[in-house]
Amino acid sequence: MMKFLVDSMLGGLVKGLRMLGFDTLYYRGQDPHELIQMSRLQERVILTRNARLTAKGVEARVILIMEDNPFLQLKELLKRGIIVLDENAFFSRCLLCNSLLIKIGWEEVEGEVPDFIFYHHHEFHRCPQCHQIYWPGSHQEGMEKRLKDLTRIQGVEGSSDQAK
Repeated sequence: MMKFLVDSMLGGLVKGLRMLGFDTLYYRGQDPHELIQMSRLQERVILTRNARLTAKGVEARVILIMEDNPFLQLKELLKRGIIVLDENAFFSRCLLCNSLLIKIGWEEVEGEVPDFIFYHHHEFHRCPQCHQIYWPGSHQEGMEKRLKDLTRIQGVEGSSDQAK
């Protein structure tokens, strides 16, 4: 699966890519040379809205994103064949720090989540890096609706030449 390095112009896209299960780092710096160096060292594709950076992309893989809205940016990546969705990877990464989540037992979250959540949910995941706890809540329903839109696009417009 492709790994991404997203520059500071596309901060909203980071969570969407992580939600889909893509290994995505967020570069908040302003130095294009450092960004390209990081991309090369970690074998990541740079996503940017900076057209000048694509001119430097000869030695690095740089993809220019045209859309403004993060959801439309995901659609753009999908339609252009840059990403391919894998439903098994959805919600597998920490939205905050990008680490792969670990499934944990219900009893492990007692006292760490609100009582209402503890007594009404039985599926929990924890980030091993930042210790954020995740559970399928009402916010996930909205995300799943958007994911269905994206998987429908992939089904209709998917092709065998998409990036893997």
